[in-house]
Amino acid sequence: MVAPRTDADMTLDQIAPDVTERPPVGAECGSAPAPVAPVTLVQFPLIWGRNVSPFTLKLETWLKLAEIPYSIRATTNLAKAPKGKLPYIEDGLRAIGDSTLIIEHLKATRGIDPDAGLTPRQRAEALALQRLFEDHFYLVLTYSRWIDPEGWEAVADGFFAALPLPMRLAGRRVMRRRIARRLAASGLTRHSRDEIYAMGRADLAAASDLLGERSFFLGDALTTIDAVAFGFLANVLLVPVETELKRSLMDFPNLVAWVEAMDVGLSVES
Repeated sequence: MVAPRTDADMTLDQIAPDVTERPPVGAECGSAPAPVAPVTLVQFPLIWGRNVSPFTLKLETWLKLAEIPYSIRATTNLAKAPKGKLPYIEDGLRAIGDSTLIIEHLKATRGIDPDAGLTPRQRAEALALQRLFEDHFYLVLTYSRWIDPEGWEAVADGFFAALPLPMRLAGRRVMRRRIARRLAASGLTRHSRDEIYAMGRADLAAASDLLGERSFFLGDALTTIDAVAFGFLANVLLVPVETELKRSLMDFPNLVAWVEAMDVGLSVES
């Protein structure tokens, strides 16, 4: 099954108030000048106090682990997004889209690469796990939120809460129908609910086996694949959407402990 990858939840482009701003992270007033030029991260507004797009959470996590100062502009307007999707960054006068391409750009322009010490085998493992999360597990996560009635109940309330009632009802119908078409095009919803969640569980089992008892996915240091994994796993475990996918994740104690530890560590850095 070959699925088109999107760099946002395929869902949020018409919901929540438009623009809010947060001050730069890593460049607080009164601190020493940052040695690295900051960027502006343009992403969806928070829902339930969380970054609910796996790709935007991935990118913000990476910015923190790379210690690149950034400010956030939250928006649902995709008109200026260079690839028609979120997240993107503004680096000076340049807008750059796609979370992976953004990371590669920042590695090259800032001279910061958390992956510099990886062996060729580790790079191959990281790429394979990234593809698992971004090109397959993401589809199961989207299904669990938007198609499965259990997850949809929470998403319908939470994602559209900021809209006036008539727009809220219409927005729910339009977005759910749109996502259903995309999942059908990917081939995922040719399968039964049980089969889809079995596939998601297999993804989680593979991630659990790779992590094992290590502190991070590739050893004792944070690398890009940890940012990728956190973006997706946190969006199952740490949001108030109860699904079979979350119950499956709870069966892997090392993944649960890792997500919780990452969340605490990132919150302290903020």
